[in-house]
Amino acid sequence: MKEIDVEKVLNEFRQWVEAQKPVLNSPTTDEFLLRFLRVTNFELPEAKEWLVKFWKYRTENTNWFTNRDLIENPLMRQIAESGYCLQLPKRTKDDHLIFIMRIGHYNASCCTLDDACRYAFAVVDILNAQPEAQLNGFVILLDMSEVGQQHVGQFTNDFARRYINCWETMYPVHLHQVHFYNYPSLFDPVYGMFRTLYYRDVGEKIIFHSNVNEQCSGKNSLHNYIEPELLPKEYQGQLGCLDDINHQFIQWTRERNSTMLELEKYGVDLTRVSQLLDQIQQE
Repeated sequence: MKEIDVEKVLNEFRQWVEAQKPVLNSPTTDEFLLRFLRVTNFELPEAKEWLVKFWKYRTENTNWFTNRDLIENPLMRQIAESGYCLQLPKRTKDDHLIFIMRIGHYNASCCTLDDACRYAFAVVDILNAQPEAQLNGFVILLDMSEVGQQHVGQFTNDFARRYINCWETMYPVHLHQVHFYNYPSLFDPVYGMFRTLYYRDVGEKIIFHSNVNEQCSGKNSLHNYIEPELLPKEYQGQLGCLDDINHQFIQWTRERNSTMLELEKYGVDLTRVSQLLDQIQQE
């Protein structure tokens, strides 16, 4: 296998990004650019395309990527304290990070799905800065336990399309498994929308767990995939309760709040971004 000259590729990437101003306005620090190089195995054309799409979807969906201050914004603090989404403190035996998202855990009577997404994307911006995330990727646990009709009613075709586009083509991380925990049948129409839009090959990575008893003893037990010592007690694990873990996670994210907010200063000229992507594909 050919050895990669990381410094050389990194400098070429940086020079290219700086040369794209004013169409593309992006950070050029080693830490930021390495996110895109690592996930593409240092293939420069692919890293360029991923970076441009990262800014394209953020610029197109400003309602998800602005006004997200985790310290000063009362709504962001409220969603954070609900434990809507968080990273667990331990990794799997394969060094994958574990990310829990409790889909129905936000208060749908005073908080919109866009608000919840705004918080989730703020958190993911912080998580994505971790070298471990870029190198080893995530296992996702989607807890559907509290999903109700109010939550389902907020999912529209337009929301699903924009959400999938952001996750699929924006964040430079690998998803190794996606676990649906306590999946309710009322979510079937929403899941159907997502499956028609999702183009990564994730079929074998999605695992459904229908109820607690099945998870404790059946063939689809969550513990067959994620060891109990890595999970909170809410999932029959040994880590302690989610509220305590989330309290520590909130503190951790708030310490990194300024680096997340810094990303709101950047973007791409949407009138010229297609031309830039065409140029990359012709290289």
